[in-house]
This record gives sequence, C-alpha cells and structure tokens, in this order.
Amino acid sequence: MKIVMRILVTIMIGLLLVACAESSESALVIDENSLNGGGPTPEVTVENFLSDLNKALKDPNLNRADVRAEWADTLANYFAPVERTTQRVAIRTSLDKLVTGIAQLNSDETVSFDIQFEPARRVRERNEVVFIEVPNAMISMLISRNSNRGNVTIWKQNESLGYLIGSNENIFPVLQVGNRWFLTEN
Repeated sequence: MKIVMRILVTIMIGLLLVACAESSESALVIDENSLNGGGPTPEVTVENFLSDLNKALKDPNLNRADVRAEWADTLANYFAPVERTTQRVAIRTSLDKLVTGIAQLNSDETVSFDIQFEPARRVRERNEVVFIEVPNAMISMLISRNSNRGNVTIWKQNESLGYLIGSNENIFPVLQVGNRWFLTEN
C-alpha cells in the first residue's frame, strides 16, 4: 500500500509540475485561430485551469485513453499557444501514469482527489509576465477501502499546490497573447 501511495503522490506532483516545466520550443508566429483557450484575465485563467484540473482528476472515465486525451487538450489550452504541444504531451503522460498508479490499488480500494483554493490575485509583474497567487491552494488525496464496515479511509494526504509545483508559494506565471491570458512556463 505504501508503494502505491508513493506512486500516486509522485504522479500528482508530476501533473502539477507541468505548469512549471521548462519549454524547449522557440517563439512562433501566432495566428488568431490559435488564440482559443486561456482566459479573459490572468486570475480567471489560473482559477479555470485549477478547476478543470480538479474536474479531470475526478472524472470517472479517466481510465479511458480518449478521455485522457480530451483532458490533456483542455488543460494544455490554458497555456500560451507556443507551449501547448509540449504541455499536451506532458499532461497526457502524467494522466497516463496517474491511471497506471490507480490501477495498482486493490479492487476494493478507490482514490479521490480534490483541489481547493481561494480567489486568485495578482501579486507582481515582470516584463510581460503577471504572477498570480492562489491563496491556500491545496490538493487532497484520499484512498479508501470498501469493507464490511462501509467505506473506510486508509490514507489521506493534503499538500499545498505550491509545495507540489516546487515553490514555497502558490504562484503561477501568466502571459497576455492578443486579448487572452495564458499560463506560461517562462
């Protein structure tokens, strides 16, 4: 059981690190059709990304490859257009690993995730990047077992999103492209 928990926590960390990964793509000329996704403000972009990530982690059909591909597309669309291909691959890989880790649970065990946060706020700017803090952003993981006493919690862990993305803060960099705001790796 401890090995499975470590695997799931490691995968969770990997999924959240996607937002902080280093990009190997160079800047490209962007056409207007690629400006879908993102959000109307930096704060809304970060909040919607976290809300959709929460929905993805709770999706009962996440074990299906087509569903994981859809979530990878949805989540990657929050990133700047030149970063999407890299992010899509990284997110999909993380979701695949998450499903593989969940499959290692016993048949009477289930795992659930929950991301909670307070409204996002702008904390600083550097060049063209706005840094958005999400106060008290936490992700909870719960593993429970169905027994003759009902559903019993066998493991629970709460972690700060900042800790999981390798920061002491719950801060996400956001960049404006055209009239939309996008998460960025840079």
